[in-house]
Amino acid sequence: MDISALKDRLSEHLVEFAWNEWAQMGMLATPHRRSPWAQDPEALIVFTLEVARAEPRLFDELLDWMLINEALLSVRRLRAMCIDETDRSLVAAALAWLAHQRPRARRDGGGNGAARSTLHPLFRSEIHVSEPDQEFASAGWLRPALSPSHKSQPPDPKAPINLAFRLRQILGVGVRAEVMRILLTTEVPWMNAQTLARSTGYAKRNVHDALAGLSAAGVVSAFTVSAEQRYTADRPGWAALLGSEPDELPVHRDWPQLLALLRRVLRWSEQPDLATTSDYLRVSRARDLLESISGDLAFAGIPAHSSPSSEDTWHSLEEACERLLTAIGAGSAPVPQ
Repeated sequence: MDISALKDRLSEHLVEFAWNEWAQMGMLATPHRRSPWAQDPEALIVFTLEVARAEPRLFDELLDWMLINEALLSVRRLRAMCIDETDRSLVAAALAWLAHQRPRARRDGGGNGAARSTLHPLFRSEIHVSEPDQEFASAGWLRPALSPSHKSQPPDPKAPINLAFRLRQILGVGVRAEVMRILLTTEVPWMNAQTLARSTGYAKRNVHDALAGLSAAGVVSAFTVSAEQRYTADRPGWAALLGSEPDELPVHRDWPQLLALLRRVLRWSEQPDLATTSDYLRVSRARDLLESISGDLAFAGIPAHSSPSSEDTWHSLEEACERLLTAIGAGSAPVPQ
């Protein structure tokens, strides 16, 4: 089993994927394909904060994009998309950097927290740091100080990938916009609040309240089957409002699950001791990984063996990775220059 090959393949294709998505969302880059889906901005940000550790320019362009488009983002959802302490510290560093760029923060001296005594290199490649960025240092990360380039643009609201932003401009940044995005892009006759909560990253109670308001406004239909409340949206009516035909609405992907799964596998493959440990231990740890992600794989529609034999474990992991890459269309476009 070649851990290094798996890690390199994942990192390369995930960086390419992130470049292409952000290029369609206003980042300074050239898209090499048109994505057919509606993207989840917060899920993609948390994902990119990890994969761009292998691509410093992408990391810096992401921060610039976030600064330009901060009003369209939900800090609550950013935190909800975090799956571990690494995610939380990267998000905390990015938010601290954004806060420091605000004019009042600069006048007040920034109000930075103290840098931690031990800093971990942010980027995978070796980079000389003569002046550490204080906001990232306060979250435990070592990187050069960064000034925004202001080269990013607001996302084009009419592009399919940017449906989330258009709905936020109509409904506000909050749970209602996320519920409508899922209802309009998922090709199913109805959804329940529990599934919508998992897809949107909001608590089930918040989703219930949003659905009640949307139903009262007549833009969502609610009906009860076997004591379960189910919901559906008037896709033709919303398509007309958005200036398109129902079959032109972007498609759905379970981005919180797909992008979290890919981060987990990538971080697993980057463990420094995996390359030197015995084949037996590697297989055992690969099986543990597969078992821990089986629920999210199933939710995202990715088939995988939940308890593969020792002989099949590595093949099952590679197969799951290929299916994840296929689900997000990764690996089919060059990195934008």
